[in-house]
Amino acid sequence: MCFKLNSHSKQLILIIYHLVNINMLNNIAIIKICLTLAFMLNITTVNAQWYEASGQAKVRNGDYKSAKNRALQDAVKQAMLFSGANVSSVQKISQGLLVDDQLQVQALGIVDKIEIVEESQSGDMFTITVRADIFAENEQCHASEFSKKLAITQFPIQHWADANIGNLYPLEKEIPRKFQTLLKNEANGIYPVAWLDKKLNVNNDFEQQGQMRHELIDAVANSANTQFVLFGRITDLSFGDETNNYKFWQDDQFERYFALDILVANAFTHEVLYQNKFDTSANWNTPKNKQVSVTSQKFWDDSYGTAIENLLADVRNDLVAVFSCQQLQSKIMTIRDGGQIQLNIGRDQGVNIGQEYRVSYQSNDLDNNGNSLTNFIISPYRVRITQVYQNSAIAESLDAAFMNNVQVNDVIELKDWDNAW
Repeated sequence: MCFKLNSHSKQLILIIYHLVNINMLNNIAIIKICLTLAFMLNITTVNAQWYEASGQAKVRNGDYKSAKNRALQDAVKQAMLFSGANVSSVQKISQGLLVDDQLQVQALGIVDKIEIVEESQSGDMFTITVRADIFAENEQCHASEFSKKLAITQFPIQHWADANIGNLYPLEKEIPRKFQTLLKNEANGIYPVAWLDKKLNVNNDFEQQGQMRHELIDAVANSANTQFVLFGRITDLSFGDETNNYKFWQDDQFERYFALDILVANAFTHEVLYQNKFDTSANWNTPKNKQVSVTSQKFWDDSYGTAIENLLADVRNDLVAVFSCQQLQSKIMTIRDGGQIQLNIGRDQGVNIGQEYRVSYQSNDLDNNGNSLTNFIISPYRVRITQVYQNSAIAESLDAAFMNNVQVNDVIELKDWDNAW
């Protein structure tokens, strides 16, 4: 157990230390002040708990080292998820050994120590059991109270021929649909919007790490009326080795891979907030000359469909962590008489009548190379929500000067008035 002191506590302790040094406090006074600190200041305890979890990974093409690393990552992630933390990153692993002393988990927790309890290999499956010392953090972002709107696009298949066996081409739309449902039901802080009208060619964009065409982000966000856009592509649907050991009385079974690239961009700033690669594999139990229906429950109950669902759950966990501290931003849709503005966020995003916010507004500048730089300028202005609809709201200005400095399509960032800047 350890103690966590807020900034006021630390300042007062420094004052006490200074007064003691100059002999201005006697022992009784020191005791009284210490009791006051214990009962009146915001001193909280942080308990460390050990969590034990196992991770598994299949050996692919004889690469045991990679399987061990993937099993270790899976075990660490399972321990963090069991503790209630949201995984924002998995620590770096080099040659099967833990490199980082600490694993940061955004906003909700921190992994302090990890011990490998057991390693084993059975056939082509590698298993690792770990014990993780996890400190739960009490502090959460104020922004997590709001649901940020996220447009989900189609996930085009990169290697078209890979989808031929089983006719998996409809996965381009079906996986985004399932992911939207998953976020809607099990992801606080995210309001998903399916935007499946067009199949986007994003192959070149994904090759440019950390970048996405601004016009593509704008086109989707404006059509879906969202602040954020999720792009994806399916990069692997290929087959691996036969898995039933050539038993003549069984139908052929093969391992089939699935890999997915994900990128999330903020449409108001064009910043790429998150980019990652996910992969999994499972037995393909359907004869290669037969087609499957990816919209049927039978497909998703089978081992391959279940593996994809588990992968999507990992994507969800990462996105929840990413969005938990993203500030709520809105476009000004219209400006009304009487000092009122209409915003493109509403009840479904957590906006309620009577809420008051400070406002910062978007400013676009150009660097020396002519590239657009987006930043938000903090203002002294405030607005109060007066009317709320499902996905829009009306706010009135509490400062007359504010109305002279805004126009339609301006982006404003809403922050709680009492929250520190």
